[in-house]
Amino acid sequence: MALTEGASPFVLLAVVLVVVAVRTDPHWVRSALLTVLPIVAVPQAISLVMTRRRIVTDRFIVHRQQRHLYYALTLASILAGAALVFLVPTAPAMRTMVVMAVGTLLTVMAVNTVLKISIHALGAALAAIVLPGVTGAWWLLAASVPLWLGVSWSRLHLARHALPEVVLGSVLGGAVGLVFLMLAGGAG
Repeated sequence: MALTEGASPFVLLAVVLVVVAVRTDPHWVRSALLTVLPIVAVPQAISLVMTRRRIVTDRFIVHRQQRHLYYALTLASILAGAALVFLVPTAPAMRTMVVMAVGTLLTVMAVNTVLKISIHALGAALAAIVLPGVTGAWWLLAASVPLWLGVSWSRLHLARHALPEVVLGSVLGGAVGLVFLMLAGGAG
């Protein structure tokens, strides 16, 4: 459970967004805030409020049918953040990141109608590809790949997901990470 908490999608996405901002934007603090708040902080707050009000069973919203409202509210937050990122001067990589966040969430929303994709596996796979790629510190693979494998295993071990859900999350996260690196030009 500690691995699932410490490497939650919220934590990993915040790290990815801050690292991308630091590596690509001279005004990285502003860019990090403009992306972390709508993509991570607001969705996490929505999850906590929905849990506290018993709209969902837990903050990771393990029941697929409970995710629809959460995804809709999260999409509104990310779209508002995307508008800000395009209105305020930010690095192209940060703009690419928010566009990809919107696309990824729309994909997850569509898949969720049939299968409960593992957002934990998605976030861990994304981090395992983007962090070494953006920093140029390929030794990070030695830490990030085992982290992704550990997170994926924990979702299965805790019986939060079936194998196809974890595999699909990993594939989507990996694909998003690779496309981001191609569009953003790889290492900063």
